[in-house]
Amino acid sequence: MWRPRALGIVIAERTLKLDRPGRRATVVRVKFGRPVRAPRPERGDPWWCPVDISGLGKRRLEKVAGEDSLQALTLAMELVGRVLPVEADRAGGHLQWLGERESLVFANTFASGLLARGLQNCITGLAEAVNALEQPGTKPVARTVARRLRALIESGGQTNNPRPVALSELGKVPAAGSDGIDMRCKTLR
Repeated sequence: MWRPRALGIVIAERTLKLDRPGRRATVVRVKFGRPVRAPRPERGDPWWCPVDISGLGKRRLEKVAGEDSLQALTLAMELVGRVLPVEADRAGGHLQWLGERESLVFANTFASGLLARGLQNCITGLAEAVNALEQPGTKPVARTVARRLRALIESGGQTNNPRPVALSELGKVPAAGSDGIDMRCKTLR
C-alpha cells in the first residue's frame, strides 16, 4: 500500500518546550503535512497525513491514515497529543506549550483527565455501595439493585440503550442477562 515518504507541504506547526530537571530546556517541533492520497488512488485507498516530530530523540516521520483528508488530519493531531507526553516522559521530562503542560495539541486534554478521574471516582463509589448492599441480611431488593450496579460497574458504565433510568427505576429493570434482557440504564441519577 502506498504511503507518503516525505512531509510534503507543511500546513501546521507547533513548537513546544521540553523541560528536564537539571538540564536546559530544549525545543520540540511538530509539523503536520497536507493530507495526501496515492498518486493514482484506487477505490478504498486511505488519505495520509504525514507528521514530522523533531527534538525528542531521533527525528521521525509518522504517517496517519484516514477515510478522508479531515479524518487523517484529526487522527494525526490525536496521535501527537497522545505520543508526545509519553516520549517526553521517556526523555525524562515534560512538554509545555504557552506555559501549559496539558494542552499540547487540543485544549481539552486537561478536562478529559478530570472527566476520567471523576468517572473512576464514581465507579469506585458504586463498587463500595454494591459491597454494602451485598452484605448478609440485606433485603432481596437490595441484592437485586446490587446485581444491576455490579453489571454497570463491570461494563464501565456502557449499556446498549442510551435512555437514562432513574435510580428509583432500578428495582423494576431486570438485571443484565437475568432474562436475556440487557440492562437498560446508562446513567444513574
